[in-house]
Amino acid sequence: MATIDLLKKAILEGSPLIPIGTTSTRTLESLYWWGVKLKLADCDQNSTELRVDQWDPYRVSQSVGGWNELPTAYEAVNAASEWAERTQQRAVTGDTSLMIVPGYKFALCDYLFTNTHQPRSTLLMLISSLVGGHQRTKRIYDHALRENYRFLSYGDGTLLQCSKGSQISRV
Repeated sequence: MATIDLLKKAILEGSPLIPIGTTSTRTLESLYWWGVKLKLADCDQNSTELRVDQWDPYRVSQSVGGWNELPTAYEAVNAASEWAERTQQRAVTGDTSLMIVPGYKFALCDYLFTNTHQPRSTLLMLISSLVGGHQRTKRIYDHALRENYRFLSYGDGTLLQCSKGSQISRV
């Protein structure tokens, strides 16, 4: 559980969390939601497999009265860590279908290092959520086109900062 311990330490110290790629972002955010579901008793506490369904964040945030009422990042990650210890798991594993669309609030992502994604993709919706909406995303992609950035998997990398209005409290 060394990775979760390092993540908890980084959260408490206020260190920036910078996933590399959208898959890592979805993995970290899924860990947050697994912890939220455990903390709010929104899943089987004794299950040895955790799951985040596509629209869980939106359903759960609505059920608690909004995004600002959710557990902090530290509380959720700690809940996942405690679950792993209680169920004698050597690692936190599970499934996710997490869909990150505009309006989503990030818990474990301050910046994202990623490539330039194809228009009309779900990955572009994640980027739009991260940077603060459609107009900002359009400005970023207009710049990429003007400067001849290479797109897709073997394209140019981009470091994007999470919009302050798009984050959940850390501690």
